[in-house]
Amino acid sequence: MQQPRLEDLDWNEMYRRARQEKSWKSKGAADWDRKAASFAERTERSIYTEKFLALLQPEEDWSVLDVGCGPGTLALPLARRVERVTALDFSARMLEILQERAGRAGIDNITACHAGWGDDWQARGIGRHDVAIASRSLAVPDLRAALEQLCRHATHRVAVTDRVRHGPFDPDAFAAVGRPLRPGPDYIYTVNLLYRMGFLPSVAYIVLEEEMVYRSLEDAVESYRWMFRDLDPAEEKRLQKYVRSITTSADNGSLLLRRRHVPTWAFISWRP
Repeated sequence: MQQPRLEDLDWNEMYRRARQEKSWKSKGAADWDRKAASFAERTERSIYTEKFLALLQPEEDWSVLDVGCGPGTLALPLARRVERVTALDFSARMLEILQERAGRAGIDNITACHAGWGDDWQARGIGRHDVAIASRSLAVPDLRAALEQLCRHATHRVAVTDRVRHGPFDPDAFAAVGRPLRPGPDYIYTVNLLYRMGFLPSVAYIVLEEEMVYRSLEDAVESYRWMFRDLDPAEEKRLQKYVRSITTSADNGSLLLRRRHVPTWAFISWRP
């Protein structure tokens, strides 16, 4: 049997097939609208932003397109360090939170745009920027089309973050609940597809916190519920039991949650 040649591999088709086998469903705009407030609070406390910006090394004269900006996790700190930011998201509530935060902080160089990957960005007035980023927002049906779209809207650099292995999902939580975890395609598909597209991407890794701090057990459990759809009462009890098993009380009354599987993200960048 003849071995397949590297140049014959269709990484976009392989990505599509692997995506169909994942055990979780991608969330729509309405899902993110409902989770916007809790997501904003959770990501605000993470070291992710600091590590992303350290790798990006923004320059003060940049214009930046932030695709899948969420509540401003990166757009807000970026706006303090670059000339202007266009923040794009398909969740209207995420954009509302971003604008509320920008107003409170006196930041006026962010343009919010309600749009997703499948929309006509040109029709919405989104032109080319110096840099385009897509932070943890590459869960798309057509990976090649998304990467090409980013390249069309950047003149200097594109940077994305993609899951490494299980990404933000906790395999131990899935085992405790009794559900399989098939996380689907991770960053290696993105890297290989970019190579086949003629780019030479660089890769670094963002390793998140091993310990997380929560105000209460309910807050800790809520931070895990987002991983699952439609938990039944028995599964909910098993999830609560698991979260209790990995938390300890701190002196100030908060809870420390220690993760055995620490989420890791691949920071992938290239010249468009």
